[in-house]
Amino acid sequence: MKIVFLWLLACVATLAEPSALVIQAEKAGIKTEGGPNAGGGWNLWSNGCVGQTIRCIAGGKYQVLVHAWGSVAGGVWPEMALLVDGLSVKTVSVSRATRADYRFEVELKEGGHEITVAFLNDALIGKEDRNLYLERLTLLPPEGSAAPTLIDDVREWTAEVAKREEEIVAATRQAIERNRMSGAVVRVVDAAGKPVVGAKINVTQTSHEFLFGCNIYGFDRSEPALNAAYKERFAEMFNYATIGFYWRWYEEQRGKPNYEYTDKVVTWCVEHGIRMKGHPLLWGDEAGVPKWSDGQPAPQVRQQRVEEILSRYSDRIGFWEVVNEPSHQPEPKIDEPYRWARHIDPRAYLIVNDYQVMADGCPPFFQLLSTALNNAVPFDGIGIQAHEPRATRFPLDQVQRTLDHYATLGKELHITEFTPTSAGAKITGSHLQGAWDEQAQAEYAVKFYRVCFAHPALRGITWWDFSDKQSWLPGGGMLRADMSPKPVYEELKKLIHQEWTTRTAGASNAVGQFAFRGFRGRYQVSVDVNGATVQKAFELGKGDRQELIISLGKYSR
Repeated sequence: MKIVFLWLLACVATLAEPSALVIQAEKAGIKTEGGPNAGGGWNLWSNGCVGQTIRCIAGGKYQVLVHAWGSVAGGVWPEMALLVDGLSVKTVSVSRATRADYRFEVELKEGGHEITVAFLNDALIGKEDRNLYLERLTLLPPEGSAAPTLIDDVREWTAEVAKREEEIVAATRQAIERNRMSGAVVRVVDAAGKPVVGAKINVTQTSHEFLFGCNIYGFDRSEPALNAAYKERFAEMFNYATIGFYWRWYEEQRGKPNYEYTDKVVTWCVEHGIRMKGHPLLWGDEAGVPKWSDGQPAPQVRQQRVEEILSRYSDRIGFWEVVNEPSHQPEPKIDEPYRWARHIDPRAYLIVNDYQVMADGCPPFFQLLSTALNNAVPFDGIGIQAHEPRATRFPLDQVQRTLDHYATLGKELHITEFTPTSAGAKITGSHLQGAWDEQAQAEYAVKFYRVCFAHPALRGITWWDFSDKQSWLPGGGMLRADMSPKPVYEELKKLIHQEWTTRTAGASNAVGQFAFRGFRGRYQVSVDVNGATVQKAFELGKGDRQELIISLGKYSR
């Protein structure tokens, strides 16, 4: 009897323990940068992540235990983030070299999710190599609920994510209508101010309020025929250009910056109605350190550079990324440089720009921006790079969540560097398998642009490297090396300059009015009456029922 009683107690205790899903890191379905560890587990590096697609039987609060350890470099331990569907939930420091559990609590809805752990601060400092090691992830469901299950059937997960992606893309049409268009009325009157009925009206959008851009680093960097094709296609596509100011090459001899080349590029952009952004004035990377300096120049030298360049171009370059990628470099900080820039040009639009944001939300960058806001550091926009890790096809719902997250900071958002490639790299981070070729590049770019253009906080999208001839990633251009357009160029050109460009016509009604709804930007309106044409330019901004009055004067007789 005693044995039976003890057996019953053991059964009750077992039933009382919550069920759990255990994911061994070495066997996880999602593994990016990293490799097996000689002592067991998985070694992450270079912002790699490990995890699994799972299905929650019920919604609620889940506990996630990550069994991990790390190695220190420069006195700093690994930073580890738990990601749910691509967005960081919480970051912890793995501050010991022995195995331990790190606990996270997350709210999960019923259905499929991607649960991953990411390494945020990989570094090699001298002989010290900072690494993050994982043994397992354990998911504990809410009390009384069944454990999550693995989604082992790749086809099931692929179909589910593909369906979600198509729903997201379909929903952008209504969001674009709501967030990027406004209503307007053209009112035609005669010399006495009375309505003119039946006047023929043509409305043509001449430029966009939204910034469709690219860096212009290939300007006059090839033989004449290729240079001409580069400029022609750049002007056909973009209304925004990023101008390079990388200190290492911009001022190879101290006191002799290469203003001559920049002046030529800036003049061309002004002539073609292309707005400009300067990038970057300061950067902790080697490209941001002049050859004549042993490390970062002294603060007064940095200040002189910022003030001199802004003073020279303040009347033509309106946007600036003063410090590049500040959350990934210990120096320079953004505080004083952005204050220097604001003091020199109070009208300048200042952007703080960083990478890894689309991959895991880049918690250090979000925290840096939050701190900057609390410290009254002057900046106007948040720059989000969208090409790290470099072969990732970021899920569109993850893109939306990332934009929503950064929009909570109350600043306009900019996609500052976007580089889907076409040279055959393996697609990662996506439900889609295969390689980045020209068709995959075009297909994803169109969807990505739709999602971003639909988001109310977005101000602009910048493609990173126009031609494969100069692209920093193989196949990263919209044009091939011979400047012939790839499918992505043709598809985005149709999207921006046909689908998202307003052209309409009609006649003034009984009260002399012609109403239309159009994409925000600059317009040219032509009114034909009595064989004569009157033209007028106007700008369509936010808000509905904006009115443009055109007086025909002598032509109305």
